[in-house]
Amino acid sequence: MKESLLFIVGNPLSHTLSPAMHNGVIARRKLPLRYVAVELSPAALPGFLRVVRSANFLGGNVTIPFKEEAAALADERSDAVRFCGAANLLRVRNGRILAGNTDGPGFLDALAEQGWGRRFRRVLLLGAGGSARGIAYSLARAGTREMAILNRNPLRADRVAETLSSVFPRMKLSTGGLSRRSILREFPETDLVVQATSLGMRREWSIFPVEGVKAETKVADIVYRRGGTALVRALRRRGVPAVDGLPMLACQAARSFAAWTGKRIGAAEFLAFARGAISARGGGLALDRDPGEL
Repeated sequence: MKESLLFIVGNPLSHTLSPAMHNGVIARRKLPLRYVAVELSPAALPGFLRVVRSANFLGGNVTIPFKEEAAALADERSDAVRFCGAANLLRVRNGRILAGNTDGPGFLDALAEQGWGRRFRRVLLLGAGGSARGIAYSLARAGTREMAILNRNPLRADRVAETLSSVFPRMKLSTGGLSRRSILREFPETDLVVQATSLGMRREWSIFPVEGVKAETKVADIVYRRGGTALVRALRRRGVPAVDGLPMLACQAARSFAAWTGKRIGAAEFLAFARGAISARGGGLALDRDPGEL
């Protein structure tokens, strides 16, 4: 049987766990597929997508810095891609490229797998980048009716809120800059805090007032790193339910695989291969994941 190809395209890709997850599932199930990592120079995406349209590709993932360009070059775009302006999932059908975005759905899948559900009345979103936009869109679709968006550049938070308001006019939205004081101000009545900034990459993030989080508030940090992020570890020590970005990554992989192949495989299988890859790499390679990376 002829082998079909899947890919991840980005730059750099030394950190990515996606090939380990997908090729692990492919090998276990003896499928005629192969998932390859394609590291491109900044101007090379249009040429690569021309090859993808004509060669034996089912589709692939897109990560930094190509997500916005991939959305623009696609022949069709999902509602989430049109909202976010970024794509991280491409499917090839009859020579046409269909663009999707798994950030929001993968995020909600990960929360559901934690037993947290998918619907939250009031959300505090830290960050206004591509992944934050996708998560905000999916939370709003799932029923969130109040959201505070804080970002280092408040104008970017304003733009996300304006776009959300245009699609969900009944949603109560507020925005502001990102500081310890602004975060504390939003904690009361917040059901879910989403950490979707690159600040979460830091080993110690002093802006986040861990001591102010109520035990019933849930916190999701979409960054992952070996051993868990400092924020998640600190919250768990205080008894606050918290999760990092690795389960979200596995849920995104499961959604991507289903979109390409029609096969629905549980995220737990992808997560096991991701953790195996982390263990195999030992201490020699950083596994920090910036918000938006696959």
